[in-house]
Amino acid sequence: MSEAPLLLVVDDDPSVLLLVDVLAEKMGFRVKAVSSGLQALEHLRDGLQPHVILLDIMMERIDGLTFMNHLREMPSVEGTPVVAMSTAAVLDRYGEQLHVNGTLLKPITQVTLSQALERFR
Repeated sequence: MSEAPLLLVVDDDPSVLLLVDVLAEKMGFRVKAVSSGLQALEHLRDGLQPHVILLDIMMERIDGLTFMNHLREMPSVEGTPVVAMSTAAVLDRYGEQLHVNGTLLKPITQVTLSQALERFR
């Protein structure tokens, strides 16, 4: 049996990290949850190879847009799909600039998370 796909979740809200961890594991993902874009970039530079990244857009220090700019400079994770998550207003404002593979509206539910991640399993 093949190993479950790895989901990297990046959000500065601990309740979102916990919710996504529980729900995504039920969907068959292994989950690595980090609370900042900086932590996520460090894990990726250290060789973490997620199947998909679930990225909060509005975070302290390194926001989603800055994270995406850094991610594009990392050949080791080139092509890794990214799903941006935030409120509708934030996604409307920054969506075009992000160049992501999908979006997930907050607040997150089991149904919306499943719809956002289904094609990456």
